[in-house]
Amino acid sequence: MLLSPQHFQQNDIYWHATLRQRLAAVQPNFWGIQELALDMTELVKGRVVVERLRAVMGDGLVIDYPGHYAPQPLMLDLSKHDWTGAPNVTVHLRIPVRGRGAASNIGDMQRYTTEPGALEADESNVQDEINVDRLRPRIGLYVGDSVPKSYCSFPLLRLRGDTRGVHLTDFHPPMLDLAASAFQGDVSLRNLLDNLSARLWAKYRELLGVRIGEQPRYGEDSVAQVYAARCLAMALPAFDVALKSGVAHPYELYVALAQLVGFVAATPSAPQPPALPGYVHNDCMPAFQQAIRYITTQIDQLNADYRVLEFEPVGRSGFRCRLPAGTRTDSLFIELRPRSGQTGPALGNWLRNARIAAHEMLQTLLRRRFPGAGVREADATRIAALNLRPGSFVFEIRNANIELDEGKTRRLIVDDDELVILGEPGDEVPASILLYLPRTREAMPTAPPSGDG
Repeated sequence: MLLSPQHFQQNDIYWHATLRQRLAAVQPNFWGIQELALDMTELVKGRVVVERLRAVMGDGLVIDYPGHYAPQPLMLDLSKHDWTGAPNVTVHLRIPVRGRGAASNIGDMQRYTTEPGALEADESNVQDEINVDRLRPRIGLYVGDSVPKSYCSFPLLRLRGDTRGVHLTDFHPPMLDLAASAFQGDVSLRNLLDNLSARLWAKYRELLGVRIGEQPRYGEDSVAQVYAARCLAMALPAFDVALKSGVAHPYELYVALAQLVGFVAATPSAPQPPALPGYVHNDCMPAFQQAIRYITTQIDQLNADYRVLEFEPVGRSGFRCRLPAGTRTDSLFIELRPRSGQTGPALGNWLRNARIAAHEMLQTLLRRRFPGAGVREADATRIAALNLRPGSFVFEIRNANIELDEGKTRRLIVDDDELVILGEPGDEVPASILLYLPRTREAMPTAPPSGDG
């Protein structure tokens, strides 16, 4: 039987399909990028220019750009796009599916172009050299919410345009390993998980610091703190092994992160953990962000020296928190968590203009136009004592007396009551407020008096 080009083509199609099926059986999420580099200067101007791309398409095609693609630029010009009307766009990487006449230049669904090749020798006879042409896949970029089914594709970028230019969002395309997220810089998934690991180990060391030798430094709280540290230690090693390997698939890291969520949820007073969604390979970041948000919120509440309470938002610019019975109210320390773009002076200005008092005293303050308790910015020593990062926005609330209409005097802030902070609505309202209450120290054992003998 004489072999025709069709025989070789069908054989090639068969083995590519077989390889794809076997790859999918080993790793169902087998497509995505391994490396991506963009010209960020051009991106700001609205032009997507890919400088480096290593990826695997959903049909098994391996891409190594520029490689043999060098004369074929991989770019997309969005400089004429109406960013005011449509500020967000999705850019896809696509290639026509392999169909009849995949290398034919008739029609617009050509998958391959034929490129002149170099002289190649027969391995059994190096004297015979012939020109071997190559088929170059016609990969390209496409903007839109979806791609026609006649193309094999996956979302590569999500962009946002504003008056400052065009920028990457926090979207991550399907990735084959965590290192592929490096093109996102500081907001890459790899960087977020590295920072999370560092924070968890720091919190673990802080919580174990509640013990001096074998004697607890605190009363019953110390048991809870040590238990919380042990919860972190049970999940962190497995998470770190996957993270630091550098080759772990994002799905494997998501499973390790979900286990970490479970152990963090077991720490004392932790709220119910979120019901994490299944792993979505084409858009994994929302699930990762949900898990990271829960973990960071909870570890912020774990403090060896201070009990941390979060104020509940009320209306557009109010916050309230119930003070436990027995709280010393002469001086309270709160941390204002900023929204994106907020500064310390703006937060301080909002707090100094707010009315601060127990809930039942609020109407009296409003009627008299009295600001309530005093506010003073905490110094660096206090911020360090709270185990917060330098530059955190910490303020001291100083209690005061107020004379009531019937001539009686009472404190503005009292224990076993709601503390309310009511500021002006607007851009200066903080994202959240945390209250730090010192834990009760257990009296340290003293040495028995020595006898005279």
